[in-house]
Amino acid sequence: MPMLAVNGTHLFYDLAGPEGAPVVLFSNSLGTTAEMWDAQARALAGRCRILRYDTRGHGRSQTTGPVRLETLARDVIALLDALQISSAHVVGLSLGGLSAQALGI
Repeated sequence: MPMLAVNGTHLFYDLAGPEGAPVVLFSNSLGTTAEMWDAQARALAGRCRILRYDTRGHGRSQTTGPVRLETLARDVIALLDALQISSAHVVGLSLGGLSAQALGI
């Protein structure tokens, strides 16, 4: 179970797909885990490098104290930095969509 210590917490992540392929990062919705994106990951397998993670406080990822939207965006940046990913297409739903928007800002 891959975990990374980032931004003051430990995040579970799953990175799969061909090296050098475009990275698609999936951010889960409130109360779900990275597995909510299983069908999309299967559909893009072989063409993209898929990065899924459990948002702070969800699934296998930890949380520490109150969390703001900016914290979730910093978590994504720290995860990408730790994995040495310089750019990614970001897809999110619900809380994951808010995280993606905060990341864009």
